[in-house]
Amino acid sequence: MKKLLAPILAACLMVGGETALAENWIPFQDSDTTLVDTDSYVDSGLRSSLSIKSKAKEGDTISNIEFDKNHRTYRVTEMKTLDAKGAVTNDFTYSDDPQNWSALVPHSFGMNLYSHYVENPLPRFTNPQWLVIYKEEGVRFHGSTYDVEKNTISYKDGYATFWIRISYPWKDQNFSSVIYQVRMDVPHKRIQTLSMTRYDYDGKVQSHGAGSRDRETIAEGSPMEKVHAYINKELLAGHIRMMSSL
Repeated sequence: MKKLLAPILAACLMVGGETALAENWIPFQDSDTTLVDTDSYVDSGLRSSLSIKSKAKEGDTISNIEFDKNHRTYRVTEMKTLDAKGAVTNDFTYSDDPQNWSALVPHSFGMNLYSHYVENPLPRFTNPQWLVIYKEEGVRFHGSTYDVEKNTISYKDGYATFWIRISYPWKDQNFSSVIYQVRMDVPHKRIQTLSMTRYDYDGKVQSHGAGSRDRETIAEGSPMEKVHAYINKELLAGHIRMMSSL
């Protein structure tokens, strides 16, 4: 397989896609030449896959990358090359043989893609139950809400992990909502953003990426303090799923 890979794609994967019909291409980490099709993302448990597009003057390359979470490896499952007019010039499909898998290299494009889309995946919910915790009454963001997804809250060793959605009802913004996955240090009132996903008014993803390792203090009187109070109340009531430390 590696002999057939286009040099640019191979270089990306080692210093760093999935072929599917493009549904929602967004820039990868503000890149002008690399895009991710968020609608192509599939998580089947131990494996995840998604499509990327590498843009060039002579034509684009669309590839499907599959990741093995258990072994922290990846492979290219399919790769299409297109000419400058968008016509397909080559279409390769690669087998699931062991020799077609490669280890993820630290600080590479492939590891970066893994960090942003596999370790910190796009929000996917089954029968979500969003609860409004706080509603903004200020002039600028009047009516915007802070919502918590109740069905996916978990708790382990003092940390609650859950999803927060901030919804904006006014179309003066160029997006409708942002969903954050966060880890909250409940005893010490600190919070870490694990990922952030922004949506347009049609419900399409505009941007997505992993968050920071920083843990910020939750300010008194802030909307996040209201969220903290809700999480703490649910913990005391025994309503949050406890994760084993073993």
